[in-house]
This record gives sequence, structure tokens and C-alpha cells, in this order.
Amino acid sequence: MKQLYSHTKIILALLGASFFIHSAFGQSAHTEYFMSSSYFKTSLNPALRPSRGYIGIPVLTNISVGYRTNTFALDNFLFPGVGENGKTGLFLNENVSYDQFMNGISDQNYLNLDLNETILGFGFYAGNAFLTVDASLRINAGINIPKDVFDFLKKGVTLDGNDKTYDLSNVSLDAIAYGQIGLGGSFSLLDNSLLLGVKVNALLGLANGLINLDKMKLNIRRDQWSVTETQASIQLAMKGLKPKYNEEDGRFDGFDSDDVAIGVNGFGLGFDLGAALKLGCLAGNKSSFLDNLTVSAAVTDLGYIKWDNSLYLATNPTDIIISGDKEISFENSENIFADLEDSFKDAYDFKEKPDKIEEKTNLNAKFNWGIEYAFSKNVHVGFLSTTHFNSIKTISEYTVGGAIRPVDGLEAGLSYSFIHGGFQTVGLSLHLGPFFYIASDYVFPKTNSMFIPVSAKALNLQIGLAIPIGKSR
Repeated sequence: MKQLYSHTKIILALLGASFFIHSAFGQSAHTEYFMSSSYFKTSLNPALRPSRGYIGIPVLTNISVGYRTNTFALDNFLFPGVGENGKTGLFLNENVSYDQFMNGISDQNYLNLDLNETILGFGFYAGNAFLTVDASLRINAGINIPKDVFDFLKKGVTLDGNDKTYDLSNVSLDAIAYGQIGLGGSFSLLDNSLLLGVKVNALLGLANGLINLDKMKLNIRRDQWSVTETQASIQLAMKGLKPKYNEEDGRFDGFDSDDVAIGVNGFGLGFDLGAALKLGCLAGNKSSFLDNLTVSAAVTDLGYIKWDNSLYLATNPTDIIISGDKEISFENSENIFADLEDSFKDAYDFKEKPDKIEEKTNLNAKFNWGIEYAFSKNVHVGFLSTTHFNSIKTISEYTVGGAIRPVDGLEAGLSYSFIHGGFQTVGLSLHLGPFFYIASDYVFPKTNSMFIPVSAKALNLQIGLAIPIGKSR
């Protein structure tokens, strides 16, 4: 069985057509959950509060970036020693076996990217309540590619007379960018044993996109390629964006970006709800073991954005015969490339569907719950579970960790995350003095000679500057 390594151009044309029609989690690092001095663990649970108030340094108050994946680590696509003169080679290299590559591929392969920048924020104690105000920019994006896409890329076309069908359906891309202005509060009840938190967020929509290759099956025979059940859709919301059509034949020809402007294109409302309970109040004994044990739970990013200008384009289900009158010759790949280009232009002729426009986009909600035990005021250990309900893939993580605060203003945390950690990374958080903090749930990943992480399935970094106010509690 000969691999299609020498015909990468054809393969990339197909993949490029798929991406043409498709054309870091925005909350605190999980390690911050265990930090008593953390200003931004309120994004994990609005009931949680730091040991003192703060005023964020404008633009530098809090910057959080990260990604998570189940497949898209470089180790799954680059293989040392298989290339020319022992160099690292791509997975398409004929020296990389089919099983060697496909063992690292899942049925559905996702990648989620997130950015959250708190432009301005402050929090302060008012009696037993802790209040917060912030303004931030958030960007979330995700992509999903099914296993059969990689199966086709690696195995390619076999010319042994056996038919082969690749199901390339459910390739998808999702992205959203919006501003957020939030007002939150953590309120104490039952003699400080119960904390209830709520945050209301005004949302300013900037852009949104959801692009799906809903259906596509590629059937390969010796004398014929056919693509069946092709159907795709594009939904976009961006100020000034319009579809463009060819003047000669009226076919879809991309988007007109002349009038595109970065600005508010929608408004919405969001909520964060949370609670934290010291179990000692249930036993009625303030000196009991349970009084040092706190359970917490929260649902964050509940809400939606309603867009002012939105587009919905879709194709009609189409079957394509790429070549049906003669045997396909791979010695003349230029002809095949031309056939592919013409066929996909016909198949993916997007038309506007005003009746299918979704004017509202729901946020990607998150559910967090945890258990924390305080050996003393300055030493904490615990467990945190997080679940992110993304439109492409629901992603969970489980983290154990702890923190120590040897002196006021200096605190360090250590954690390990089970699902994406892979026994290769740990989480660290460091609050230096009252002003600067830095945290990551995945540090010390395996890197190559250029210090590029090659095996990490998750990376994140949170950093910020803030001025403390009030006394430490």
C-alpha cells in the first residue's frame, strides 16, 4: 500500500478547501484557587475573595492566555530522525508508519485558545462584603477536526482496486471576541461560614464566527473520486462585513472587507453565581475539623450577546464526481488539482440564508467546584474540578494543589492537573510582595532544542500588577 506522500499538494488542496469553508479559558489559572491572596480567583467563583482589596494597574491588571487540546501537540506531528540526513520529519513522511502516527489521533481532535485581559479592575471590602468592578477584553476560539481527516492525510489513496470512504464531516471553527464590564459582590452569611457571590457583566460584542463543514464524504476508487453529502455553513457577526459574489457567474467569492471596522456590534448580559460553605457550621462546633473544611461551587459565564449585524450563509447538499471518464493518473497531479479546484468551487457556493440567522450567541458556560482544607490561616490544600461547556467540545480538568503564605504579602502555590498534565507538568503560582503575581497550571513541559513545547496538551499563563488596599484578613 503506497502512501500518498509525494502528492501532498492534492491533500493540502482538499484540507485547504475544508478550512476555507471554516475560513486560553478566560478565567484564573486553577492554581490560583488555592491562593488566599489571589485577586482573580473570583473569576473561578464570585463568592471567593482575596485576603485584602486591590487596585489594578491599568492594562496590566490581569493578563491570562492559554490553550488546551487532546491531540495538537507537536510530538504527534513531528518525528525525530525520519527526515533527510536524520532530521525531524513531518507525519506525512513515508518513514513514519500509519500506526505510529494514528496512535496519537483521537476520534475528535480539538484545540481551544483563550485570551482574557483585564484592562482595569479593583476590589474592596465594605463591611463583611467584598465588591469588585472590572473591564476586560475576552477572545475565545476553538477548532475540531475528526479522525478521518488525518486518516486520509496519512493513508491517502490506495490503488489496489479496493474502495475507500473517508467521512470528513464535523470539521468546525468557533471564535468570539467581546468586551466585558462587570460588577460583583461576595456576601457573608451565617457568621462568615457561608459566602454567596454574584457578578453581573455587561457584554459588548465585537465579532463572532461559527463555521461548519457539516457533511462531507470522500469516496475513492481507481477510476473515480466522488464527494457526497457535501454541506457547509458560515455564521459571522462583524461590523461592516459583507459576502462578495463573482460578477460573471454569481458564485460566492469570499467577503468584502472594505467597510469592516473594529467596534461594538452587539450587546448582551452575563452572570456568575457561586457559593462557599465552611462545613463546621453544619456541626455547630467552631473548633471542629469541619470548620477548616470549605466546599465551593460556581457557574460562570451564563449569558448571551445579541448581534446587530449578522450573516448566515450555507451550501445546498451536493454530490461531486471529480473524475468519471478515465482512470485517475497520479503522475499528472496538475490535472487532478484543477479538477479539485473547480469541483469545490461548485460545491461550496455559499448563499445567504436570512431566515436562519441566529441573532444571539450564548457564552461558553463553566462549572467549577472544589474542596479546600486550611491547616492554618496561611497553609491550604484542596481539590478543584472545572468543566467548560464549549460549542465544539466540553472539556474538564481536575486539579489538586496547595499554597503557603510564610509572611504577609508573599505566597506560593503548587498544583497538578490530571487530564492535561500527563505527568509531565505541574502548576505554580507566586505572589511576590503585594504588587506582582504570576501563575501557570502547566510549567516545565518537554521542549525541543529551540525551547518550543512539543508534548504539552495544555499551556497557560496568568500575570498581573495590582496595588493592595486595606489590611490583610
